[in-house]
Amino acid sequence: MRLQTCIVVLVVGLLGANAEFNDLQDFVRVAGSLSPNDSVANYFNGSVYYKQIGSQMQKIFNFEGFNSNRKLPQTDGTFLSLSREFVVYRDPITSHILQVWINPLSGNANEVFYVANDPVNGVFDSAPDNFKIPQGRAAYRVYNSDIVLEYPNALQPDKYPKYSAGPIYDSVELFGFFGNVTELETTQNNMVSMAGTWMRKSEFLPWMELGTTPGSLFYSALVWKCMHGLSCVADDIMAIVKSQYPKYQEAPTVEEVPNETSWTVFKKIIDARRQAGLPDIIIPQVNTSSNLRDMTYTVDNEVLNILYRWPLYVRFNGTAQSEITGKQAVPLFDVRGNIGVDVDPLPTGDGYRVQLDGSLFLLNHTTHQPLNRFNNPITGESLPVKYIQDVGIDMVFSKDSFYSINMPETYAVGLIGAQSMDDGQSWSVNLLNLLFPYQELARNTTGNFYGTFSTFSSWPTWMNMSSIQGNLVQKLTITTGSFQSQPETDFVPIIAGYK
Repeated sequence: MRLQTCIVVLVVGLLGANAEFNDLQDFVRVAGSLSPNDSVANYFNGSVYYKQIGSQMQKIFNFEGFNSNRKLPQTDGTFLSLSREFVVYRDPITSHILQVWINPLSGNANEVFYVANDPVNGVFDSAPDNFKIPQGRAAYRVYNSDIVLEYPNALQPDKYPKYSAGPIYDSVELFGFFGNVTELETTQNNMVSMAGTWMRKSEFLPWMELGTTPGSLFYSALVWKCMHGLSCVADDIMAIVKSQYPKYQEAPTVEEVPNETSWTVFKKIIDARRQAGLPDIIIPQVNTSSNLRDMTYTVDNEVLNILYRWPLYVRFNGTAQSEITGKQAVPLFDVRGNIGVDVDPLPTGDGYRVQLDGSLFLLNHTTHQPLNRFNNPITGESLPVKYIQDVGIDMVFSKDSFYSINMPETYAVGLIGAQSMDDGQSWSVNLLNLLFPYQELARNTTGNFYGTFSTFSSWPTWMNMSSIQGNLVQKLTITTGSFQSQPETDFVPIIAGYK
């Protein structure tokens, strides 16, 4: 069925006229639609974890919902993006939508607030950095949009001490939009299919009532465009939207300000309750014993057939930047890599072992030349650097943090993975999202895959920044092919057995 669907899509695409769109218009076709009449839903499905320094990351939620967006063309060639988003938190075991959560950090019951942000608007004046993958037989054009957010917290600690992590709101949003190259280059459709990845690091949510408790939340999700309205939205989510949030079924038609976030929405609710003489937090009465089912975490067999092949060889391409609370993020260096991957199920059957062996190439972010000396823009130091960094990493993914999701409207199966490492001296959180197109799955053990690997970590020792409170953020695009935008000499395989 998957192969037949792909063939139909390919034939229809090849019959379409050869369109000529500029880079920004193509990005709008991937992220939404060129037509202002179209309300487009982009779906999110993934996992949420918390981590504190000195301990391993723990899964606490599944995270599922959608963004309804509309793109309005402007006279200057830009696009005004109007959207609103609705997302729920699910119990990771039973999958039911949470209204009350027993907080493992505080031991208290928390009232759970849905993500119901309206508006979420912005201006698209240029396409994000993008390139085709793989070289020679491009399947996708990848648009990477990565943002480190640093601005005054809507919940200031003097008035909202239980709900505020501090005076500055600090988070990282990492998006990867994968647009089908055949559709982009051979059709004049206002919109094309999109499969994407989203990773996020943030402070604890205000409704968790953790105040300045040290730690962070990490989100890892697959994203895809609903090509037929809201038919891809889960029934239980749709029931809540229709009964309580009906306007979220359509994107806004006019611009409103300011934008809303989970923090600003929470503040409005708490302020309204205080004005009405009500408690800040109202724990609802819920029946937690009805409609429960075990959440099943599995990996598609065709995906496993590809991951288990030997040798499995992938390439990385991306950038490392800083994250320091209250300071603007700074790109530090670029990363290229040739990595051998060995994937095996754990003997206990409760997860997977992923071993990475190979080399990363560090490049100057401005000149893209080998980074033999690093001029640190944060400390002002000039430090010698080993251009080729050897990689030998053994990662273990628990079963509930390494699973696949079918995305039929984008003709792909997605794989989501997350894990952490912490030895008391250094730490990292590793988030993996991969895309396996149906056509590639039909090739069985020779199929290609693409995606994103993001790492949040303590500063590498060679950067000499142990005294600075902050961390490194690396966002890398993964492919089993070559990068069109980079000379092949950047990717000379140097791993024994992978030539």
